[in-house]
Amino acid sequence: MNSLRLILFALLWLVLLYLLNCMIARQWKRIEPRQAILYFLAVAMIGVFGELFLDTSYRYFVGFPLWRYNILPIYAGYTSRYAIVVWGLYGFHLYLLHGSLGKWSIYRTRHLALIFSFEALILEALLTLSAKVLLGDYMYYYLPGDLWHITSIQNIPFYFICGVIIVKTLRRFNADPMFFSALSAALLTVVIFII
Repeated sequence: MNSLRLILFALLWLVLLYLLNCMIARQWKRIEPRQAILYFLAVAMIGVFGELFLDTSYRYFVGFPLWRYNILPIYAGYTSRYAIVVWGLYGFHLYLLHGSLGKWSIYRTRHLALIFSFEALILEALLTLSAKVLLGDYMYYYLPGDLWHITSIQNIPFYFICGVIIVKTLRRFNADPMFFSALSAALLTVVIFII
């Protein structure tokens, strides 16, 4: 896969997520780099580890994996070298969105996790469809066909649990964003590039 195309794809999604969140907030969003990096890295770490755990468990209990990454797959397609970017972009989106949700008094963990569950399905479907158009292949392929193999309703419980973990983790990570950003980056480097 051409590295330049992957970089441009990520930049396109970065701009789209920024504009989407500006529309939600009805104003241009100011980005605080330390917080944005913390969200990017923490969500990437939770997402990659979560994918490995969930797809391994799913395969153990059901007999086949829930999904298979097609772009830069590693660990039997349970995740991807590019998953850092995919999950990190979602972290950037959450960073921007959390400020907007606060205006509507949405702070409770379960409410944030529920929002995460459903919007993640939509965003991942849009991401993989846009990858097909712009990169020539689906980002990932879901083996269950309940939502045309671009996502699956079976993900909702996972995304809810993942949403709870992300919200609770970020609340703790905010105490020392530089340390936890470095920790997340180090753990991701080991899992994605070294092991």
